[in-house]
Amino acid sequence: MSADLDALLALDDRWNAAYHHGDPGALEGILAADWLGFLPDGTSISRADLITHFPVSPAPTLMIERHAARIHGDTAVTRLTLYEGPARLQSVLRVYSRVDGHWQAISAQIVP
Repeated sequence: MSADLDALLALDDRWNAAYHHGDPGALEGILAADWLGFLPDGTSISRADLITHFPVSPAPTLMIERHAARIHGDTAVTRLTLYEGPARLQSVLRVYSRVDGHWQAISAQIVP
């Protein structure tokens, strides 16, 4: 595995850990200032919206399964699914960009 992929997966894991711990403050070092997300109904949300409405009391049975991680130059994507116990909650495509040698999240698309 390349150092770039290791760094990307570590950042993606930090985002996942923020969900598990209900810690929106952990997103400060992950999300780009101009991060933009898209909800299943097409509504866009800003970085501030995500941090403000981040779940701070996650279900103890929350599980996150990563399905893919790909790097294309200075852009990367990860795809994952969130489960609460056996129930699938949502799938997410996260987009990252490498800026000054460091990965940061620039966008995410959530699908039901």
